[in-house]
Amino acid sequence: MYIFSKQQNKYSYIPALERWSLYKSIWQNHWIDFQEIYNTNFLDIYGKISQRKIEEVQKLIDCGNFLNGFQKYTCKECGISLVVPFTCKSRLCLSCNRKKLFSWSSNLSYILNTDFHHIHVTFTIPGNLANILLQKGYSVEKMISLAAKVYKIEFLKAAKIPEDSIKDWHLGILATVHKCGNSLNYNPHVHLVGTKELINIKTGEILENTFISYKSFRVTWMKTFCKHLLKQKILTEKEFIQILEKYKNGFHVYFQPIHGDHNEVLFRIAEYIASGFFHNSQILKVDHQNKKVVFRYKSWVDRNTGEKSFKVITMDLYEFMAKMLFFLPEPNTKMIRYYGIYAQSLGQRLRIIEQVAWVKAIEHCFNTNPIHCPDCRKEMELKVVYSYFSYNEISKLKASHDLINGYFRPRSRSP
Repeated sequence: MYIFSKQQNKYSYIPALERWSLYKSIWQNHWIDFQEIYNTNFLDIYGKISQRKIEEVQKLIDCGNFLNGFQKYTCKECGISLVVPFTCKSRLCLSCNRKKLFSWSSNLSYILNTDFHHIHVTFTIPGNLANILLQKGYSVEKMISLAAKVYKIEFLKAAKIPEDSIKDWHLGILATVHKCGNSLNYNPHVHLVGTKELINIKTGEILENTFISYKSFRVTWMKTFCKHLLKQKILTEKEFIQILEKYKNGFHVYFQPIHGDHNEVLFRIAEYIASGFFHNSQILKVDHQNKKVVFRYKSWVDRNTGEKSFKVITMDLYEFMAKMLFFLPEPNTKMIRYYGIYAQSLGQRLRIIEQVAWVKAIEHCFNTNPIHCPDCRKEMELKVVYSYFSYNEISKLKASHDLINGYFRPRSRSP
C-alpha cells in the first residue's frame, strides 16, 4: 500500500551507517552558539525553551551514534552483517519523526473504516487573531477538540437528529493541529478528517448527510473558538465583540472530499493528518559561515486540480532553529486525536499496529527487505547490542570485516 508517494521508480538500497543530513548539521554545528544568543534575540518572541525541548535537541545530535546501541543483523551463510543504530525517537529529529509517522500511516487501515465516506476539513483563524495567540502564549493543541466538537455539532444539525437521541449518534474523526504554515510562519490551523456518515452506536443504523451548510460551519467555528478564548482570558470582551462584528461570515473553513478506492483513501488521509510540518528534503543549502539556511516550501495548491506551486526562502539560521523549537510539541503531547467511533477500542487497535516502520519504509521505497542478506537473500539473524557493549562489538566487526556499500563483509584472508 502506497502512503507517501506514487512514484514508480525504485532505487537500489544502500544502508547508511550515519544518520547525517543538512538539517542535523545545523544542530551539531550551532546548538552551543544558539543557546548563547537565544535570550537576546528570541526570548521575547518565542518564550523560554523548556528543559524537555533541550533534551530533544541532545537526542537529535546523538541520533545514529553506535555507542548508544544498535541492532545487528547477520547472515549465517555469508557472514555479512548490517548494523542499524537505535533511533532517538525525538520529534525534533525529522528522520525519526518521519519513520514514526510512516508506521502510523502504513497501519492506518487498523484504525480507519474506508467503507465510510470521509472529508478533509481545515479550520483556520485570521492573522490578527493568530498574533494575539502568539503574544499570549496560547496552547494551540486545545484547538483540536474544539474543531472536532464543531464538526459533530454541524453534522448532527444537518441530519436533524432529535435532541433526546444525540448522544447515540457518533461520527469517526481524526484530527491534528499545525502551529505553522509551510514557510514556518506562525499560522495555527486544524486538519480534521471525519466520516460523512453518522452511526447510531445502539442500533447500528447508518445515516449519511447529503447537505452541509458551509456558512454555518464557518460561523459556528468562529463563535465556538472565540468563546473559548474569552473563557481562557486570551480575548477581552471588547476584542471578542470586535472579532464577531468584523467576521460576520465566520472564519475560513476549507472542505476537501476524499475519493478513491481503499488504498487511495488511506493515502489521502495519511497525507492530510500525518505529513509533519517540515521535512529533511526541503532544505536545499546550509551556509554555516554566514549562518543562512535555504529551503523549499509548498506555497500554493490548486484545490480543483491538486497542482502544487513551490517557493524558495533564505532564512537566518538561528531564526530557523528558534522556529523549529517553538513549533515542536512538548514531549508526550498527543498530536493526533481520535473521536467518536475511531476512539472506541483504540488502545487495542494501536497495539495491533506493527512497530517495524524502518523495514516497511525500506520495502516501500526500494522494493527490498533490508533484513534479507544482499547476497543469498536469506533472512538475517537479529542481535540487539546495548550501549555498554556497543564499542567492543563495533571494534570486533571492524577488525574482521570491510565496510562495503553499507554492509560489513568478512575480510578475505590471504592464502
